[in-house]
Amino acid sequence: MRVLYFIIIALLSTIDALVISKPNFLGKLGLWIFKYSYLRTFPRALITVSIVVGGALLLSELITGLGKRKNKKIVYFLLLLVFLAFSGGVLFKIVIDFSKGIYSHTGSYFKYGVMLLPSILIFIFVTSLIRLSSKKL
Repeated sequence: MRVLYFIIIALLSTIDALVISKPNFLGKLGLWIFKYSYLRTFPRALITVSIVVGGALLLSELITGLGKRKNKKIVYFLLLLVFLAFSGGVLFKIVIDFSKGIYSHTGSYFKYGVMLLPSILIFIFVTSLIRLSSKKL
């Protein structure tokens, strides 16, 4: 079951990097002007997405592992809730930013790719919360 979880995360990360690296002309111009060189090509976008997702996975696994202790379980549960709320806030800000202004013209692939990254983080932290709150870890 855990292998399937990591396969899903890897697949979502690859799809995210693929769509982020495919902006339209205005999106490419924006990447060039704002010097977002880490998103210009698929390999660079894959490395960037992998670092973010890998860091979130490492953090959630560490917190879940430390949360096995019964007396500190609530502290780690609240810590995961904070990371979940932060990821949700980032997703909310991205949706608002990419719904108006110049960001709304960057192309649908790029917009949905940018929105997918915090969604992956939300998936990771929700899964960790479920694992931590279950009886069997």
